[in-house]
Formats: sequence, structure tokens, C-alpha cells
Amino acid sequence: MRTCFILFALFLINVFTPLMANDKGDEKPNILFIEVDDLNYEYLGINGGVNKTPNVDALAQSGVFFKNAVAQGMMCGPSRNSLITGLYPHNLGFYQNGQMNALPEGIWTLPQGLKKSGYYTAWIGKCHIRPGGKNKTKAMQDKIGFDFVRQTAGRAVLCSQVKKNKIHKNDWYISYLDSIGKLDVFKKCEDPSPLEEDEYLDGFFTQTALNFLQDYNEQEPFFLWVNYSVPHGPYDVNEKYHTYRKEDMPGGTSVKNYVEPAGLVKKTKTVNDENIIREHQAGLCANVSFMDRQVGRLIKKLKELGLYDNTVIVFFSDQGVMMGDHHRFHKGTLYRQITNPALIVAWPEEMKKGLVIDAPVELTDLVKTSLELANAPESELQKCSYSYNLLPALFKGKSPERKVAIGEIEGYVMATDGKYRLIKGKDATLLFDDENDPKNLVDIAKNYPDIVKKLSEEIENWFEKTGAPLPPKTY
Repeated sequence: MRTCFILFALFLINVFTPLMANDKGDEKPNILFIEVDDLNYEYLGINGGVNKTPNVDALAQSGVFFKNAVAQGMMCGPSRNSLITGLYPHNLGFYQNGQMNALPEGIWTLPQGLKKSGYYTAWIGKCHIRPGGKNKTKAMQDKIGFDFVRQTAGRAVLCSQVKKNKIHKNDWYISYLDSIGKLDVFKKCEDPSPLEEDEYLDGFFTQTALNFLQDYNEQEPFFLWVNYSVPHGPYDVNEKYHTYRKEDMPGGTSVKNYVEPAGLVKKTKTVNDENIIREHQAGLCANVSFMDRQVGRLIKKLKELGLYDNTVIVFFSDQGVMMGDHHRFHKGTLYRQITNPALIVAWPEEMKKGLVIDAPVELTDLVKTSLELANAPESELQKCSYSYNLLPALFKGKSPERKVAIGEIEGYVMATDGKYRLIKGKDATLLFDDENDPKNLVDIAKNYPDIVKKLSEEIENWFEKTGAPLPPKTY
């Protein structure tokens, strides 16, 4: 009888332990992507920014900060669609916002791969993904692979629609404002916004994410992608965040020994008024402070719910923005202020803590890394052949396998080995020392022909591997 009892007990353990582990999310970690919009990496405390970002800084201290990460697209749409597909902008013909109507039919995406790996997938926030179809929410579910979708446009777009009287009351966020009687307040597009924190678009995103976490009762681990509109302008967060004086801002910088190729900077705006530059910098600081608070709210909720220790948190920006360096505003170019997405990855229970990695990585590397975390089938891992696995770096502190990271805009490519940055185009061969000249003010191409040659060969090899560039508006 005793032997039978022991055998029966072992049977129960073998049967029910995996189920219990799955219920708790112990077999596979939850994955939380926190993506922000137009964050210039210099405006984080961990990079010596003039503003304080205690929550993002704490996240970096609890995980791994990739100091020389590179975004692949230099505007919101190209960057986000590149990441979700594991492809490059030139594979889609999508280099600038508005160039792509819809992703190709049947294209593979990261959430599809995670669903096949046993994950419940969710998207909350600003949506620059191009799934096609009249009903974007439904298309994000049916074509992109999300189980749960709450999406709208960014603040700049919504305010533009308001001013053109093109606002849609069936929009998720607009419907919410209408339901609480605050739509007329929003229509004024006041700066700073008088809306309460959770009525303001990005606070609304946070509260929706908090509700999602609070109510989550699926057996599968979750993949939650929260997409913020901040710190992208307008710099209209609530007045209490506008505590930064323009007199304390760094001001503009100028290139030293070269003329910027017209095509490389055509999407930027030249601003020589130092007063305007500093006003914008102070405004960005306010938006970044609001953004940092939202990150803190998410992390606090994970801790309250007992999810923190088994959730991999990935913080990054779609790309950066020029904030007066080279006396320019906006993005769509290939200087460090644009290409660096301030990537942080943390799994407090398991990964390295407080590690800074100087080696170059790409946002596309998050694709294979996420699938590896999810113990994805080999068939899914093979669908992201341009991506590298970062787990050896995250768990053991090993140098990433990738030696050169690449980003692109229409007609120009940037390659970096973590120290030197080469920008190549039909009218450009510029080389910068990112360690000693992070604002890319001094072209050193003539002084280091061997490095120019080496990085040029890396670009040629990259095109051989990834294919010839498609023309804009291919899809």
C-alpha cells in the first residue's frame, strides 16, 4: 500500500506541477515591451541628462543597458514596422512616415511567433503599425497576431485631426474622452494640458495597461507591448512637470569641419535661435519626466501583483530626435542622437544587474531574443534570420555576437562598431568617433581610411545578406 501511495503521489506531482508552474508563469517569463517615442538618449539620467529619470535609471541598474544600440528606421513608422517583422526598412520600401500603406499579405511578425510559443499577446497605445484593412484594431489581431488590442494615434496626429475637424468619435481614446465629458477640453489642444494624468493620452495608456495586468487571468504567459506617445512633441504634459528652466538647458551645437549632405538632413529643420532651442529642450525634459513616471507606475504594478520577478522588461525608443545639436530639430537622419534607442533589458530574478554593454546591437535583435526567452519552435526562430540572440549577454555578460549594427534612411546607411560611425550615401562618406564625439560634429574619414574601408565592406556584406533596397512606397 505504501509503495502504491508513493507511486500515486509521484504521478500527481508529474501531472500537476507543469500546470501549476504554467499558471504562475514560472516556465516561461512574461515579456513587457515599453516603447517610447522620440527619446533623445542624452535626456536620461543614466546618460548624464539635465533632467532626472529615476525609474528608467533604476530599471537599468536592475538589468542590462545597451549603450550603443541602434534603431533600424529613423522615423516612427519605419522603426516600428521593422521591429515587429524583424526586417529592415529597405526590405519594405519604408523609410519615412507615410511611405507604406500596408505590410505585405502573409508577412511573419513577432507576436505571431510568440503566440505559437504559447503566449497571450497584447498591444496598448500609439500604433504606427501598418496591418492594412479599414478596421485597424481587427487587422492588428487578425494579420499581426495580437490577442488584445487597444490602439490610437499619437498626440501630434490627434491634435492635427482636431484642428482639421477630422476627429473620429469611434477612436478608442476619443471615445473615452467623450464618455467622461472631456472631449471639448482635448479639442482645445492646450499647452500645457489641463487633463488629469489618466485622462491625458499617455496616462490613459498606462491606466489601460495597469487594468490589463490587474485583470489578467489567462493560463499563458503574456507578451505586452505598451507604446507611449511621449516624449514626442507637443511638449504639453501637465504644468507640474514643467519644472525645467531654459537657462539650465545645454543649448545648440554646430558641426566643425564638414558640410552636411542635403539628402542626409532634408527631414530636419534648421534652427539658429538659441532661445527657441533651449525652450524646446526644457519642454522635452518635461515630457521625459512624465514618461519616466509612467514607467515607474508599470513597474510598481508588476511588483504589487507578484509579477515583477518573472517579467522581462524591455525599455526602448523607436528612435531619437535632434534637439538643437547641429542646430537642427526633428529626425530622419543618421546621427547618434537619432539612431540610439536607449535600450534596457531587465529580468530582475535572472539576468545580470547594472551591466553596461558597449558592443553594438540592433532593435531587430529583440525579435530572436524574445523568441528564445519564449522557447519558441525552431520553425519560428528561422523566420527572423537578420536577428541575433542577446541572451548570452543578458545572462552571462558575454559580448554580443553582432559586431556591427546598421540603420538606414532613404539613400543613406549608417554602420557602427560601437566606437566608430560611418554614414554612407551617394554624396556622403562621413566617419565619426562616437566615444569622443558623440554629437558627431567632426568628420574624421580622411584620417582613418582603413576604418572607412572596413565599415564600408560591412555595409556591402549587409546588403548581400538582406537584399537590395526596395524603392519607397513598395507596399
